[in-house]
Amino acid sequence: MSLEESKKGGGKKGGKRGVDNTSRRTWDTEEFEKKAKARAAQDEEDDEESALDAKRRRRWERDPLHQGLIVERANLKQREFQLDLTSRMNKSQVVTHNTPLSQQAGYYCSVCDCILRDSQSYLDHINGKWHNRALGMSMRVERSNAEQVRKRFDALKQNKYTSEPSDYVADGFDRRVLEQQEEEERKREEKRERKRKKHRDEPEEEEEDGADPDMALAMGFAGFGTTK
Repeated sequence: MSLEESKKGGGKKGGKRGVDNTSRRTWDTEEFEKKAKARAAQDEEDDEESALDAKRRRRWERDPLHQGLIVERANLKQREFQLDLTSRMNKSQVVTHNTPLSQQAGYYCSVCDCILRDSQSYLDHINGKWHNRALGMSMRVERSNAEQVRKRFDALKQNKYTSEPSDYVADGFDRRVLEQQEEEERKREEKRERKRKKHRDEPEEEEEDGADPDMALAMGFAGFGTTK
């Protein structure tokens, strides 16, 4: 039996076909490498951007240092405006899918173009790292010297004896509520003053010999023998 017959029939009639193991199988590495690169490129195109990557990209786009608008970040500065946290309280608003983000329910940050659902989250956001980085500031505070501290103390002493302007209203306080409280306090003071004046104007009733007449009548005395 020849070698070819033994491979085909396995040396037996109706036997299984033999396997050619006389030579090693070779792989085309360049072809498989091309296929792997093509598959990886397709996966990158098909995969959507993750939420974390999108957040990082937006922060990068808002940062003026990365945009080349500034050369170096400034030190952290004090806020020069008062926060409005109560102007939209106790108000109803219809919010739809077409409502702009700045008009939706919550606190809108125009710097970061985001909405915060409660005042505590809003305060944490505007005092946080990424908001201040978008403003071009770092979280480092400038160190003050002794002369600046003395000047600050002198300014506070002067402000202590300076009255506030009449049109000053604290942040988040409604002027109408303030005027109403002042009017109620004025009315209460006028009422107390009228009572004090009435009490001063009433004559004091003189009692006979300092004794109570009702008590004397109850004890059976018509009088204690005194006359006016």
